[in-house]
Amino acid sequence: MANELLFVVDDDRSHSKTLTLWLEEQGYRVEVFQDGELCLNMLDENPSAICLDFNLSTGGLSLLKRLRLANRDIPVLVITSDNALDSAVEAMKIGAFDYMVKPLDKIRLTTTVRKAIEMHTMALKIESLRGELKKTYAYKSLIGQSEAMKQVFAQIEKVSGININVFIQGESGTGKELVARAIHYNSSYKMGNFVAINCGAIPENLQESEFFGHEKGAFTSAEDSRVGKLELAHGGTLFLDEVGEMPPNMQVKLLRFLQDKSFERVGGNKKIHVDLRVISATNRILERAVETGAFRNDLYYRLVVYPIVLPSLRQRPEDIPLLVNHFLKKFNGDMHKTVVAVTSYALEAFLRYDWPGNVRELENVMYRAMVATRGDTIQIEHLPLEIQRFRNQWLEGQAGGESLRPEPPSLSSIRSDSPANHPPALPSPDPGQTTMEALERQAILDALKQTRGNIPQAAKQLGISRATFYRKIKKYRVS
Repeated sequence: MANELLFVVDDDRSHSKTLTLWLEEQGYRVEVFQDGELCLNMLDENPSAICLDFNLSTGGLSLLKRLRLANRDIPVLVITSDNALDSAVEAMKIGAFDYMVKPLDKIRLTTTVRKAIEMHTMALKIESLRGELKKTYAYKSLIGQSEAMKQVFAQIEKVSGININVFIQGESGTGKELVARAIHYNSSYKMGNFVAINCGAIPENLQESEFFGHEKGAFTSAEDSRVGKLELAHGGTLFLDEVGEMPPNMQVKLLRFLQDKSFERVGGNKKIHVDLRVISATNRILERAVETGAFRNDLYYRLVVYPIVLPSLRQRPEDIPLLVNHFLKKFNGDMHKTVVAVTSYALEAFLRYDWPGNVRELENVMYRAMVATRGDTIQIEHLPLEIQRFRNQWLEGQAGGESLRPEPPSLSSIRSDSPANHPPALPSPDPGQTTMEALERQAILDALKQTRGNIPQAAKQLGISRATFYRKIKKYRVS
């Protein structure tokens, strides 16, 4: 419990000085406030507990009520005189953790504070677990019905029940951490922490301390002992993201840990044993790093026991409508909006774009489009220009009888209330006409309708030349 921050609210200087002395002897950091307003203003420091003198001149009961409203999670210990027990009972009803009667007993004080912090820590852990469960990381909730994703789902199911090291390879934005969490929450380690470390984001001189923790005085700035990520992951899962970026000296230390699942803190000499699962991931081809000597061969084989390769979004375009539908629902809830559809023009652009940033890029584009739209439908103009350009290039290509890219599955406006696994197909007005042609003809008709028959404006709206527009009108016999 050492190094926890405690607040003492007491306008009796002598009494608060005694409290501070007793608590600091136990290793706590203590901040004293003689005024309740100052205490309320400093709650962002997240104290682990508050000791409140109920006889505060500015009103202890009133301050307790405001503390409960401001942050119901921080335990408040009320200190009262022996002739004010009725107030103590009232304080407990409002939500005080416990009360103590003056004169205080040192052992009773420190014991009550310790219990309050333990309860607070447990409550935060439970809340964190509830939050993680609400995210539903079960493999069945991952978005995708393509064959490539079905294979990933099968691999997650197969490996979840076995404690072997899993290695996930995929481009940036393909959902490597999401898959790692799915494995964690379907494994026997699901009640433990899921601890993620981005190996490429930690300065090299801090990596050892980040992984293993350190003892007080281990180095110049080590003023206190610190628990490392490996200890935090005990009983759970350690996720090593971008493991290919790990420097050589840290690779040696990680290899040593993987051999017997034990380590020493920096500056310490006590062996610490942990039981955890290791999942690693990278967006690089790690075999090449092994060939060049940038990554240790023996560490590679320790980590890559069961590899899972994630497909890029361009390799599974049939999943794009499902993902669009998912993000519509998600952002409607987050933004309190009622956007219910994406036009066929916008969806066509989505299907033809390359998505170098994969699902993460699609999520960002959907977020920006949701912010930009003022109605209930995402239009082509709500998308970034580089995505709009793919649809315009396709229309230009069709004017010469050629498509710039292979024709993907074409879908109509996708609505947020459509069943996730059955996106609606675009009806063809003519049985002999292809779905893509129907989509193009409808685009021409809609543009003419919106511009009241003004051909130059309609062509500009679609991003094609006037000559191309005339050819389209003639081709589809639009009057």
